[in-house]
Amino acid sequence: MASETSRAGIEGRTLELGGGLAEVEAPAHFTNARVEAWVDWADGRTDLANAILQYAYSLAGKAQAKGLTKDLKTRTRFREAITEAMLLGTIALSPGGAPLRLLEPGAAALERMTAAHRGREAAQAAAGRLSARLQAVMDAVLRCEGGPEACADPARNTSLARAAEAARAAGATDATILEAIALASAGEAEWLCAPPPPAPATAMVAVGDAGSALATAAWTTGRIIAAPDADAAGAIAEGPALPTAGIELMAFFDATGFDSTGFAAAVMVAATALAAEAEGPMRLALGGLADWLAAQGLDYDSDAGRLAARRLFEAAKEAAAPIGPDLRLGLVDDPELALRLGARLDAAPWNGPVTLAETADGVVVRALSQAARLGLGDEADAATTALLGHRSLAGAPGVDTAALEARGFTSLEIEAAEAELPFVRRLAEAFAPRIVGEGFLRDVLGATAEQLADPTLDVLALAGFSPDAIAAAEAHALGRDSLTGAGVVAPDREAAFRPAAEVALDARRAMLEALAPVLDIPPVLEARLPWDRGLAAVQALLAESCVALRVRRDPPPAVLSLDIPPTAELPARAPAPAAEAAPAEPPQERIVERIVERDRMRRKLPDRRKGYIQKASVGGHKVYIHTGEYDDGELGEIFIDMHKEGAAFRSLMNNFAIAISIGLQYGVPLEEFVDAFVFTRFEPAGPVTGNDTVKSATSILDYIFRELGVSYLGRDDLASADSAALNADGLGRGKADNADADEPQPVSHFISRGFARGAAPDNLVFLPTASRPAGPAALGSAGVCAACGDIAVVRKGQSLICETCGARAGRRSEDQAS
Repeated sequence: MASETSRAGIEGRTLELGGGLAEVEAPAHFTNARVEAWVDWADGRTDLANAILQYAYSLAGKAQAKGLTKDLKTRTRFREAITEAMLLGTIALSPGGAPLRLLEPGAAALERMTAAHRGREAAQAAAGRLSARLQAVMDAVLRCEGGPEACADPARNTSLARAAEAARAAGATDATILEAIALASAGEAEWLCAPPPPAPATAMVAVGDAGSALATAAWTTGRIIAAPDADAAGAIAEGPALPTAGIELMAFFDATGFDSTGFAAAVMVAATALAAEAEGPMRLALGGLADWLAAQGLDYDSDAGRLAARRLFEAAKEAAAPIGPDLRLGLVDDPELALRLGARLDAAPWNGPVTLAETADGVVVRALSQAARLGLGDEADAATTALLGHRSLAGAPGVDTAALEARGFTSLEIEAAEAELPFVRRLAEAFAPRIVGEGFLRDVLGATAEQLADPTLDVLALAGFSPDAIAAAEAHALGRDSLTGAGVVAPDREAAFRPAAEVALDARRAMLEALAPVLDIPPVLEARLPWDRGLAAVQALLAESCVALRVRRDPPPAVLSLDIPPTAELPARAPAPAAEAAPAEPPQERIVERIVERDRMRRKLPDRRKGYIQKASVGGHKVYIHTGEYDDGELGEIFIDMHKEGAAFRSLMNNFAIAISIGLQYGVPLEEFVDAFVFTRFEPAGPVTGNDTVKSATSILDYIFRELGVSYLGRDDLASADSAALNADGLGRGKADNADADEPQPVSHFISRGFARGAAPDNLVFLPTASRPAGPAALGSAGVCAACGDIAVVRKGQSLICETCGARAGRRSEDQAS
């Protein structure tokens, strides 16, 4: 922190400006953010002292041309005064911007604004979802490895059919879906769609007599300023376009009190600068009113505070009176001007006795504000300890050095955490894993890999400290944000140092109502409401406020989810009372379908389960697939082993298999996984050996889910075109194996002897089917044989003969007679 005597000193510092580093000459007491704001004002010039001096010379020349300075001596004094004030940051000027839009009187304009806002929000929400669905349509075409016509045909590309159905449900027209398919077929990979721009945040001014339309527009958009009358609405709308000067009040405050003479002189300098620069109306504002009140120990929400504030503005108006009626006194909501001045210009309550200061090396730390030190007087030291804490854990209640050492912390971890205390707001941040070290957490505190990966891990809680103990130590080491209830300030003085969070909206309204008669531009009260407050809250605020009002609702939580019960659980609607007895209609038969959604329960696999193991090599990398099945044959788990890969890749594949298995056990259809992961492309990839159905794969995941799709879903479209599986018989034998088709196949080739535990006899075989007539048409009318169970019973003459085992099923006449 720079001392008062060196505040006007100029120093060089390196800042990142315009995407690169630049050397800037600026006042030493300016923070980096404040310097950047002044560089923007100076159109990018980095020597601020020279830029301000040149601007002062220009102002002095304009002032003399307009007769605002009488002679050379007066001109020189004005130039020196405005240069010094701007270098100290006491005065800042702004050329003004665009005026606010003044809505037409009546409800029609407000209703159009509400409708346009809702339409823009709906378009933004729909654009993102629709773009994602149409991108999925294109991906379904691009990932298909069939012919171009088949890939672009939803009837032959099941992934495309599902994506198109989802896009239609999201609101896409069939023509748009066909456009996405055509783009993908032409080789385009991305569905380009930019959502409409968000609604502008600039306010609009309306006269507050439009009834419910005004409340609805204010509640919906948050952009409406409801002015009490047409004259006030016009003045508020014109305000942002006026050239503006701001004066920092705390620059005239020291240990002896407020320098009213210096303040009046600064007001005249600022007013002269505005008059020299502007043609027509201009605006003057005072910055840091709440700090000015706190420095005097005055409560913002008190009659004495409001009276002092009103007299201050009256003094400013009187000091600027020689400039004429074109200079208008008002409250200003200009973040850029406030940043250059270092104080807010809207007469809002202050942020509290704790402010953020910047050290010489650019580190931001918490410190007691100048206003708090002046206002607290002899109580400042005790308040500093209560607000900023002891910055040490020595003697802290609950979590002190001894308690930490008893739980395994060494001086290394404790000193590292204490070094972070000046820069954090929570004790958990000082004991973050990056500070104390993951090795210590794992080896001493026993943290698991999942806990170490959790960004919200509370190390002190992991060490066994209770929330109350942590809170007590946090207050001791880091302090608090407010003096309310701290016991270091007399109870009758605590209210003067309350932060804005503890000041009610009524206090802000009362302050603006007290200042309104002095101001030339009507003040605007900004009310923030919780996101779930209804329209009635806005209507009540409009009815109660005597000043212009702008209502804004907080944005809803990002994780907001509406809990909508199934329609089947809703209570039945009560029948309407019958006015007259109507003739009874004949009963009509209806088919009622009730959809009952069961809770998602994990379906456990049996302890002894069947499945198979498939060994193959993808692009020269060996991979084993182990499957586990339910008793009904449905897939319930998979294991993926790649023995010669790196540890990271092996662990990733193992955990991926666990995730898939959990999804299957919670009811996620295997089809969803297959459609999601086939055709994914990454290394290793290439030819597949050791698998008789899949001969090539674009990745390990592509191979795994092709194999599962063929084996469990019958997805022969995922098998390689030259695979024998496409022409396989019921035993998995292809054309190449038909030479041995007459031989019976032992069951042990297909049923695990260990799993069966002797339930399958050694002499059990699968009978050959080579004696069947060739072609499926020959067996189109075949029946089931009661002797062998095969579908091979055909009529021969007057008898029904099984083509597999030769059993006679009976004569046709006997069957007809029976």
